[in-house]
Amino acid sequence: MIVVAIRIVLLGAFVVLLACGIGLFVMSGVAQSHDVVRIPVPNSTFVGGAAPTSHYADAYIAPMRYSSFTNIERVAQQAFHRGEKEVFRDEREVAYEGKTLGLTYVVSYILAKETSPPTLTVATTVNLASKRKGRFYWMLVKPVHRHLMPYLLDRMVIMAPD
Repeated sequence: MIVVAIRIVLLGAFVVLLACGIGLFVMSGVAQSHDVVRIPVPNSTFVGGAAPTSHYADAYIAPMRYSSFTNIERVAQQAFHRGEKEVFRDEREVAYEGKTLGLTYVVSYILAKETSPPTLTVATTVNLASKRKGRFYWMLVKPVHRHLMPYLLDRMVIMAPD
């Protein structure tokens, strides 16, 4: 009886994980269909200076079809992740730092109004504070991050208030 219950719970957990994985791939595909692409971390940014010494760094860029984000203050108000504290801000970039389970990360939002069309970039750097715990946690979270980040950026650009 208990063995059957354990099998049912494990099967249910497997189905939920499978559905989550399929959902992440669908969200990633939606972002790609809206021209959100992965790029190298821009060197001329706050987070770009930290990228060479980080254990992981990536950036995603999205074109803005509307001029909702007229300044970095509006971007900061709509940022989908603000970490634990703001560590940098200038007229074109705002960066937030956070810590979790053996790693430290910085998420940076970079506004480029001078390009045509204007773009918004989200760059992330990750440093493993605890080699063992951090590596294990990041091994689990990295695939989710790579599929979820473009989708969140796409939603931020599309759903920005006018």
